[in-house]
Amino acid sequence: MIARGNHGGRPARSSGVPRPATLALAAALAAGIASVAAASPADLVGQPAPPIRARPLDGDREVGLEEYRGRVVLLAFVATWCGACRQLAPELDALAAEHQARGLVVVGLTREPRERIRAHVAAHAIAIPWMQCTGRTAASYDARGLPTLVLVDRAGRVRAAHQGATPGVAARLRRDVAAIL
Repeated sequence: MIARGNHGGRPARSSGVPRPATLALAAALAAGIASVAAASPADLVGQPAPPIRARPLDGDREVGLEEYRGRVVLLAFVATWCGACRQLAPELDALAAEHQARGLVVVGLTREPRERIRAHVAAHAIAIPWMQCTGRTAASYDARGLPTLVLVDRAGRVRAAHQGATPGVAARLRRDVAAIL
């Protein structure tokens, strides 16, 4: 540590003992770094679901999670270029069709331009609605790895979250959905 003083224009060395303010700053920075490093969609489980803002492909109005209040919602953060997302799409379509009557809604969310989303959905015959997420939607769910899958219960709480194309994710989703329907 270097202390400034009247030492002929040269910095003087301190005793090496950190000042309380320096310790407080270091602790705050460490806590901030630790909280960023620990952030993941799984950290949301049991918490109220963060708000979403998304634009459907057929209009300019924004849709929020409140539109689905009272229903179980599976938010699938995906991308048109994501191979794992393309492989999972038929499973998401089947899950939605199988449980729609019991109140399940599956929504694909991506930050890509709507024209690209429309073309992808049409080319791959995807049945679930895909929307363009806006604002901080993806960031609030820490959707950095794709696909990121977040299951929200009827009361608006996150009940399960999966990130990435891990083996068995489709089977785990089915179990998670069955447990809360």
